Amino acid sequence: MVKTWSIAVAGLASILLTGCYVSFSDENEAMDIPEVEAGDISMETMKTITEELSSDAFQGRAPSTIGEEKTLALLTEKFEAAGLQPGNGESWFQDVPLVEITADKVSPLVISGGEGDTLSYKYGPEMVVGTYQEQAKTSIANSDIVFVGYGINAPERGWNDYEGVDVKGKTVIILVNDPDYETEGLEGDFGGRAMTYYGRWSYKYEEAARQGAAMALIVHDEFPAAYGWNVVESSWSGPQYYAQTSNGGADQTGANGWIQKDVAAAIMAKAGLDLEAEMAEAKTKGFKAKALDLKAEVSFENSISKSNSKNVIGILPGTERPDEYVIYTAHWDHLGICKPAPDGDNICNGAVDNATGTAALVALAEAHAKAGATERTIIFLAVTAEESGLLGSKFYAENPIYPLAQTAGGVNMDAFLIAGPAKDVTVVGGGKSQLDDFLAAALKSVDRTATPESTPEKGFYYRSDHFSFAKLGVPMLYVDGGEDLIDGGKEAGAAIAEDYTKNRYHGPKDEYDPNWNWDGVAADLQLFYRLGRMLAQTKSWPNWVEGDEFKETRDKSRAGAE
Repeated sequence: MVKTWSIAVAGLASILLTGCYVSFSDENEAMDIPEVEAGDISMETMKTITEELSSDAFQGRAPSTIGEEKTLALLTEKFEAAGLQPGNGESWFQDVPLVEITADKVSPLVISGGEGDTLSYKYGPEMVVGTYQEQAKTSIANSDIVFVGYGINAPERGWNDYEGVDVKGKTVIILVNDPDYETEGLEGDFGGRAMTYYGRWSYKYEEAARQGAAMALIVHDEFPAAYGWNVVESSWSGPQYYAQTSNGGADQTGANGWIQKDVAAAIMAKAGLDLEAEMAEAKTKGFKAKALDLKAEVSFENSISKSNSKNVIGILPGTERPDEYVIYTAHWDHLGICKPAPDGDNICNGAVDNATGTAALVALAEAHAKAGATERTIIFLAVTAEESGLLGSKFYAENPIYPLAQTAGGVNMDAFLIAGPAKDVTVVGGGKSQLDDFLAAALKSVDRTATPESTPEKGFYYRSDHFSFAKLGVPMLYVDGGEDLIDGGKEAGAAIAEDYTKNRYHGPKDEYDPNWNWDGVAADLQLFYRLGRMLAQTKSWPNWVEGDEFKETRDKSRAGAE
């Protein structure tokens, strides 16, 4: 996933202390929030499981590899020892059908026509490309190129970048993020500075396919993308995992990928256009896509294999309302064998991302079991293939073992940055649901705060496993450790976050360090423990706030369950 270490808007309701915490949503519906004692959370569990999962023996925990086999064995052993029961009947697993496609012998991306010489760009340093289609060879040849701005078709917002242009069989060049990411506030056609789902790369490929494009290329720009080209190159080269489909991906683009911004600028110049001017025009409503009078070609071979990867599920059955559920999620997978570091290390170990979150599932399971079962059932779900587009959580949400209509809410844990204890927390997507009321109470109990988000343009609420549940109506919290460190303040927190993003994130140097200071993680785990236990003890059903994009889905879901 793509991390955020910035501070998010909590949008938290006021809290009244009247024997138990009670707060009121914007709709004046009271959330009954029980008081919860601190949990007995083993940091030794956190350390040992994080270290083992991120060891070279697990080879980066790519799905359908020996790394998966070792991860599944470890998690089932630890879940059972923690006191959980298998979560899928008598099984700990849910099969997630995947197809692995690895591009090989990738030709340069060649651009012909227009002014000057033919352009040629190398796979890796200048462009990356692959396919969702299950075919032995991909060949895009003599393909007309069209610049489609942000590649958005949003009729409810009066915006269609594809209006009046036919891109069937053509190559589309698309800008990353959405049109108003540079504004200072949160007002605009697409949420102002805050990214919407229309800004995500996954949406852009989906829409290009719906429009019939043969190839979709996203222009990488570090600020709106929220990560450097090194992340694109390591994440999009090597084996890529997709959900199995009945048509083998035939309805998808033949090829999809990314190009460096200076590559895009050269392509536009060859067509007699200025990239910066076109980017500015693409931000305006009524933008018209432009045929560039250029041709694109690229080809590559594909190695294809199918497998069933697995989600791991354990439960702590409820005592009073066992058919109501609270869920903790974390993804166990990472990138496996990846682009080598300068020293030759080619295992993306994923210690922070997300061995820490996976270890937290076990540590929290132990703590909840020690404290005794709650009124609602607690689900501990370790999902596969998050790094490939949230595939494991998407599969569970679309094929739930426990009804989503009966799932009160949940907490997602995607990486604990080792930064020491902080005064605050990062709340990704705050202000969206009544879960903020529970968070406010939990924060007060541990004497911490939530402060405004500094980078809402990065759209992190749409970038991890909680989104798979949210878009099907289940209120989910995604909370990271804060940056306002007790030792060093915001400056120290920002420096640690920047160092991780630039030097270790999605690379071979995200490795376990025996000298880590775990005090901040311990504090975060106490917060997550309280949040889950509050939700598992209350009779309230949190909802999305009025006007939120997910509220209608939740209302229909709950209406069918009552």
